[in-house]
Amino acid sequence: MLKEVGASGQISLGKKYAGQLFDVVFYPDGRVELVPMKAVPTVGEPAPNHRVQEDAATYRVGDGWLTPERLAARKAAYERTPEALNAARDKWEEENKDAIEAMNQRIEKIGSMGRRIHEWRKAQGLGKPSYN
Repeated sequence: MLKEVGASGQISLGKKYAGQLFDVVFYPDGRVELVPMKAVPTVGEPAPNHRVQEDAATYRVGDGWLTPERLAARKAAYERTPEALNAARDKWEEENKDAIEAMNQRIEKIGSMGRRIHEWRKAQGLGKPSYN
């Protein structure tokens, strides 16, 4: 949808968006992004570390849109203690030890993907990649 900013510096999105809150993100290249937000009113003193509204820039991934479920999962993961992270890693390793061992044997047998690409590039005479 193409919108033109009027002489007063305003745009109209239409009645569909009336009353909604948006976080306005200004990018260095001049782009402006409107991200729909919800404000949660607090009563009395907020709990320690309680944030009323998440900062949208905290969750800039890919195209910038994450579902509420993914935001909640990311926040929960961020709040885990080092002990909980180690326990989760250990559990994952235990549950996947057969697959890890099979992958280690495969890499030992045919080499890692990085090593195979390196050997292929060498055989093609391509040498080291140049990064501009």
